[in-house]
Amino acid sequence: MNMPLTMKASVHPIIVSITLFVVHCIGITNSLSLHHISTNVDLRDEVIISIARRDVLRRTAASATATAVSLASHPSPCYSAADDTIATTTGLARRLSLRDPSQLKNSVFNIPPKAQVYPDFLRGQWDVTMKYRGFLFPSTSIPKEKLVSDISIPGFQKLSIAQVADVGRELTTYQMSIDPVTGFEDRSISLTTSINAHLGYDAVREILYNRKDNPNRISIDFIPNRTRNANRIELFCNARESELVVVPQAPTSSSASSSSSQTDTSTIFVCSEHIRQVTFGLSQEFGVARQVVGNYAHFWTWKEDNNNQENNIMTGNLLTAAYLDAQDALFFEEPSKPVVVYSHDLVARKRS
Repeated sequence: MNMPLTMKASVHPIIVSITLFVVHCIGITNSLSLHHISTNVDLRDEVIISIARRDVLRRTAASATATAVSLASHPSPCYSAADDTIATTTGLARRLSLRDPSQLKNSVFNIPPKAQVYPDFLRGQWDVTMKYRGFLFPSTSIPKEKLVSDISIPGFQKLSIAQVADVGRELTTYQMSIDPVTGFEDRSISLTTSINAHLGYDAVREILYNRKDNPNRISIDFIPNRTRNANRIELFCNARESELVVVPQAPTSSSASSSSSQTDTSTIFVCSEHIRQVTFGLSQEFGVARQVVGNYAHFWTWKEDNNNQENNIMTGNLLTAAYLDAQDALFFEEPSKPVVVYSHDLVARKRS
């Protein structure tokens, strides 16, 4: 199914350029979104829901991939100015601008990274609206039918990706707090509000995180018997990367007619975080805890809106690349490249 590529005026071309290889699957969003599960639902019901999700993925995988390839192969000419600027860099922004999922390789066995420091325009208190955009199966070595039957892949079950607890949920609003002085994120606020919003009810009891002691480990404790998918989640960060890029803005009709020679610019901030998640929950065997290990990476893109004098609105995108764990039977068929990539559009509004 061919789908037209549309752009909103508020979204900068480079943000769209970075995510062109991810299909715009709004039509299947409602089918992929898992329904709210009450606390007294039997575990077998959750298994049935997971099977239903995999059936949807199986039926739509072929058309979704075809659409994504089509979009990636025909970039709009209006991206050229930003692409030329990004092409001169050698970091994360350039790899994302290539629109190639193989560039989003997993990162393991690295020197422990430092905590992420955010630029000035991102600092403050924000309400972030996350809109599900679509997914892509980029692997050329593993058939999609095999992938959708592997429920351990991050994103196929609720809470298998902590920050995006229900990947297919159409709209989610959570809070993001960046310290105005240090530029560090309050991970407790962002994770708690995001998880609760994705689930549709309060489930997080406590976030244990000490940036000074260890910026690369986060423990998430859930209210007992509140959700069957997780009693506790441990997050371990293997790598972080970030880059701040200044790109020229596309000229408008008013600026084109102006005699001023000043060039308008915009600021793009990209950052990534590679996560190993261990989820502990209930199992079907009495007295035995369920433990699931998942590996994925978040790739964030944020754009400063220079037309907004108050700097109270930002637009962005989140790509989440899911990888196979080393214990997975399919691991050696795709050891480092992502097997699934999810995309979400972001709009952040500063809180008064």
